[in-house]
Amino acid sequence: GARVGTLGRARGDAMETACARSACAVVGPGPRRVRNATRAGSASRHPSLASRRRAAPRVRAFGGGDADDDARDAAPFLVPRDCFSDGTFPPEAKAASSMRLLFTMVALRVVLAQEEGFGNECHDDPSYTELYDDLTTYLQREPLKDPDAWIEKLLRHPKLHCRLAAVRIIEVRDVYASREFDWGETRNIALEEMEACRRTLVAAHLARSAS
Repeated sequence: GARVGTLGRARGDAMETACARSACAVVGPGPRRVRNATRAGSASRHPSLASRRRAAPRVRAFGGGDADDDARDAAPFLVPRDCFSDGTFPPEAKAASSMRLLFTMVALRVVLAQEEGFGNECHDDPSYTELYDDLTTYLQREPLKDPDAWIEKLLRHPKLHCRLAAVRIIEVRDVYASREFDWGETRNIALEEMEACRRTLVAAHLARSAS
């Protein structure tokens, strides 16, 4: 009985060490940047996702002419609830699903980098570990499409170090999404690129129409 208890504590310590190592790898040395410190407190100031799903978003659209006048006068339009074939609604939920997949891919790459040695990506002879080989083999057999299902299946892997790696991926994903990923920069980049695209396409269209 004492031997089983010792083995259980040893495995628990190994899991805690692996999770801490993965989290530190993303956050890095020095003080952590916590961009969403008010995340918990903001829940009371904003409606829940469930309540927002009950009503279709009302978006104002405007065309040519003065933007301010058009924004005031244009009637709002509704985003159809069936705009996505999988039934996801609202669009923010669709974006959140894509972001969760992105964060899982990043977390997996971080863990793989740890197993091949940081800084070895450009080396001719990286020091791959057995876990690196097992994870890449698993990824080839089980492509990462549904992140939660992918991790849940990895947690049932017959090898202990693969199951511990799944826990590391969960921890890294949480740290990266909540502390390191720049949500504001994502919004800025998306809006800037769409505006640049709009200007380019509209200018080309007007040039063709005038010729």
